[in-house]
Amino acid sequence: MGSWSRETPWRQGSLLQPDTIRELELATHLPPEKVAAVVATHDCDLAQLPDSEPVVEVVLGTILDGAPNGNYTNCKNLRRLHVGCTATGEEIHVEIDANKRVFIPKEVVEDPRRGLSAHSPVPSHKMTAREHSVFQRWLAARYRRSAFPDEFDRRLKSETKVAEKLAKAFKDSGNHIVAVFFDVDGGVENARDGADDPYELLITLLYATDVDPAAAEAAAIATAEIIQSIFDGGCRIKKGDSEGWHWIELVGIEVMSDEALSYAQSQLLKKWQADHISLRTEPAQPMLEN
Repeated sequence: MGSWSRETPWRQGSLLQPDTIRELELATHLPPEKVAAVVATHDCDLAQLPDSEPVVEVVLGTILDGAPNGNYTNCKNLRRLHVGCTATGEEIHVEIDANKRVFIPKEVVEDPRRGLSAHSPVPSHKMTAREHSVFQRWLAARYRRSAFPDEFDRRLKSETKVAEKLAKAFKDSGNHIVAVFFDVDGGVENARDGADDPYELLITLLYATDVDPAAAEAAAIATAEIIQSIFDGGCRIKKGDSEGWHWIELVGIEVMSDEALSYAQSQLLKKWQADHISLRTEPAQPMLEN
């Protein structure tokens, strides 16, 4: 290949070839054939000449040997993503890490092989439109994530251990469930005091309709039952002949298809991720779903 041009073959979601990974020394601790190096730069910026957009951002990870982990599919985890590259029929799945990013020059005049213009993407593995959309949303989610009150987050993790159990519940069903939304106290920030003053939580499970809607709905319903048992075990306390909620009251679980969620609803709900961190370190911002 020659110099960088607007007709570049590189696209967002393109995979770097093993020879390129080896030559550019992107992951010297692993065999290049095991490394996933995925272009994160937007197509519009890739089309720009090096004088205005000189580098290409690449996210690193590994090629998965087995099936993806549901906790890391569909943007459920903001730091790690499992996504397929199945558009050509030769299926592979990759794990990429948001903290492992490198910037590769489009061109290096002194040593052309150090620039991406001297290389070409993997031709046999490409993302489908849906996989590319997931990848895009994952890249953007770190800058537009939701946050929940510190006290709610502490109760979910430390007091009840519910957060860890929820992550396990989504591990196997996560390929069918595309999003998990939390409605805490109806969106009103209330100051809760003690175990006997619980937050009210409504959970919405959004299941996929693009491949097998019936199987996805069944998986979501089964997961809803598991979630109910998790909260019953961690937050419902029996005292004599009566019982009540402590820390967090699960008022309901809604199972909904991704086609049924309206735009207006999506603006009112906050997405929960398995690696969620509360307001202590991240400012509250609305999570917009495309």
